[in-house]
Amino acid sequence: MLTAILLFVGGLILGPIVQKYAFGAFWTGWPFGHDLTDNKTALAMLMWIIAIWRDSRTGKGRWWYVSATLVHLLVYLIPHSVLGSELDYTDAKG
Repeated sequence: MLTAILLFVGGLILGPIVQKYAFGAFWTGWPFGHDLTDNKTALAMLMWIIAIWRDSRTGKGRWWYVSATLVHLLVYLIPHSVLGSELDYTDAKG
């Protein structure tokens, strides 16, 4: 539960705020764009929500938690901002 809470706060609240200041948009992942960082954060969050939901309904969410953990680890293997929000230094003011 703590992992899901921290991912929500860091990935879906603080992350978009920082991205707004850095790149001018709160969310550039699906359905608004193709930023891989946003999409992988959303996927990891979705898996944790499903795991928590399945555990609360059946009390047997162990394999859902294992799956969410594996997806989360796979998300961390994808380099940051591979397909998206990267500062264009040729266009930056400063």
